[in-house]
Amino acid sequence: MEIGIFGLPLTGKSTIFSLLTNTKIEDSFKREIIKRTAQIKDNRVLSLAKLYDPKKIVFASLDFIDIPSYDHKGDPKEKNRIFQMIQTVDALLLVIRAFENPSVPWPEGANNAIRQLEILQTELIFRDLEVVENRLERLQMQKKKTKVSQLEEQEEKVLGKLKEFLEQETFLSKIELTEEEKKVISSLSLFTLKPIIVCINVDDEQFSNKFYEFKQEILGECKNQNFAYIEIDGKIETEINELESEDEKKMFLEELSIEEPGIDRLAKIVYNHVGLISFFTVGKDEVRAWTVKKGSTMKEAAGKIHSDFEKNFIRAEVMKYNDLIKYGSEEKVKENGLWRLAGKEELVEDGEILNIRANA
Repeated sequence: MEIGIFGLPLTGKSTIFSLLTNTKIEDSFKREIIKRTAQIKDNRVLSLAKLYDPKKIVFASLDFIDIPSYDHKGDPKEKNRIFQMIQTVDALLLVIRAFENPSVPWPEGANNAIRQLEILQTELIFRDLEVVENRLERLQMQKKKTKVSQLEEQEEKVLGKLKEFLEQETFLSKIELTEEEKKVISSLSLFTLKPIIVCINVDDEQFSNKFYEFKQEILGECKNQNFAYIEIDGKIETEINELESEDEKKMFLEELSIEEPGIDRLAKIVYNHVGLISFFTVGKDEVRAWTVKKGSTMKEAAGKIHSDFEKNFIRAEVMKYNDLIKYGSEEKVKENGLWRLAGKEELVEDGEILNIRANA
């Protein structure tokens, strides 16, 4: 699962990427892709580790891709190059600047948060509209030369519907498409079909006051377009990240009345908004969180652990995280009738603890 980070220049996009992935970016004015992995800090993993005292703890993770800043007034070839960098990502994280800093100029023509969001939305919509229109034109030209297939006729019909919505400046993620319709247009990698997360980069005062200019307009648009939303104080998050010990970080958070670092909240919001869940495997050697899409079967979950488990799946032994924490041991969970066996087509739920039985 890959998340592309998209934003205008001077918005703190690379700062957010650096914090998410715990890596130092030397050059914020980069020309190429940087890809790194972010851990999803799940307290359930830590609680399970206390029960099993494993040799190794592994959190779930997501891959984030940072790209050059997008200059909406720049060279069309460069704009096209940047879009190609994130064409195949599974979701987009839009970084919007609200923070005030006299020494850092605003992006050209975008000196407030709502204007930046409008620009990014417009650019994504126009890009998709261009792709849809080009594909429609090729299909229509092909119809004049030869008989088109039933699949191509279906594609033309779906594209016509998408074109109408894009012309109304509506994100395609709001449209209900069947799985078959999604499959027909999947090769186009349309940006407005992807899950979108809006991250507002605020300053200390805005963070304390829980307010920045045009906040209500931003919230309204996020709700209207079904975007996930979060505010991050990049400066505070950087200070937290630079503290050496966990105790120091905890004290700093308590002083600011913050329950957990915003960057951890952001990672979880991205994880949930793109439709992912975690299941766990536990033992003395390792406690690990595994990532699957919502609606995955037990057999598919087994395949995440090892491909042989999926091929040779017999059944899964299942406990719920909350039950194990409540009763304190697998034996007690079984005694209370809360341990079960699941077949290959049963759906795995978030927080379930699995032990896969498979043929050798």
